[in-house]
Amino acid sequence: MFKMFKFNYYVVLVLLFTKSNNGKEMTDIEALASLPTRCTYEYAYEMYGAHCAGLRLSKIPSLRGGIEILDFSDNKLQELHADTLSSYTSIKYLYLAENQIYSIDKDAFTYLTYLQTLDLSKNVILELSDSIFQLPSLRKLYLNGNPLLHLSLNGMEITKPIKAPLELLDLSDCKIKTLPDFGVLPQLLLYNISHNPLISFDPSPFSSMCKLAKVDVTESLDKIKVCDMKLTIMWFQEKRVYFQLGDYTRLNSREYENCRKMELPESLNISYHNCRMAYTEIQSIQTSRKTWLTIGGGLAGFLVGFVLLLYIMHRHNVAQTKKTTKEVKKVPPTENSTATEVLLNDVA
Repeated sequence: MFKMFKFNYYVVLVLLFTKSNNGKEMTDIEALASLPTRCTYEYAYEMYGAHCAGLRLSKIPSLRGGIEILDFSDNKLQELHADTLSSYTSIKYLYLAENQIYSIDKDAFTYLTYLQTLDLSKNVILELSDSIFQLPSLRKLYLNGNPLLHLSLNGMEITKPIKAPLELLDLSDCKIKTLPDFGVLPQLLLYNISHNPLISFDPSPFSSMCKLAKVDVTESLDKIKVCDMKLTIMWFQEKRVYFQLGDYTRLNSREYENCRKMELPESLNISYHNCRMAYTEIQSIQTSRKTWLTIGGGLAGFLVGFVLLLYIMHRHNVAQTKKTTKEVKKVPPTENSTATEVLLNDVA
């Protein structure tokens, strides 16, 4: 789900460049006046969201509770403190691209346990906290376009294995020279490391990404000798990982064909096997949860039905008792009861 709220914003931008009804072009003041001045709220994909993009705000204002989407892109936000987003724990999609963010508190996202997509692209992040990689629901992480991010990644100690079930990771255009070691990423499908001045292209980081389907290395291998990338290319080919390059001619050159013969080291297969085991365990846990939810739902339904049946039976018994009581009251005295009354009168 990409920028689902930006449609209205783009419509406004288009209108800014159209002529008014009287044939005159809108002035700059009129254009600025026509832009939204406060956050708006709307539903998208049955989720409630706040759209605050392009408002030139330096901080996130007080928003309505219960939002699941927050688009705060294209603003002037510089810092994310521990309490900046603590009131919006239901957020699932958070877009903070094209701000001026340079500082992120280690607890800035701690409360966002339902967060699935986080877009921090095109900022000036100086230091990235390891806590981002421990978010339990995070599947898509965009960090592209942060020119100073490599300073943090080089020295960052990442707690492994990371808890975030990442499926997409974008580190393009971050001036990265050496790929960071994230450990096992058993659910990662798409890895974008394009437009980085890589000086090495070792296959080890990729061996711990056993579900990897695509790697984008466009304009990132220009400084690496063609033979130094052969081992990683072999790994991609063996595991059927699609790798995107801006130019494939180097791989079709005689130089590449003349590279010395190489064999994939066993350590790569060990890492890959460990990753597969981790993935199998995750799938097993998810299947168990679904099974228990199904059993729990069935049991809850049975109990509700059983209680309802008992209630119906109780109401039926009460109704029958009342009916019997009324019928008894309507029955005339019998001969025996009349004789009894006569004997009692004689005694008296």
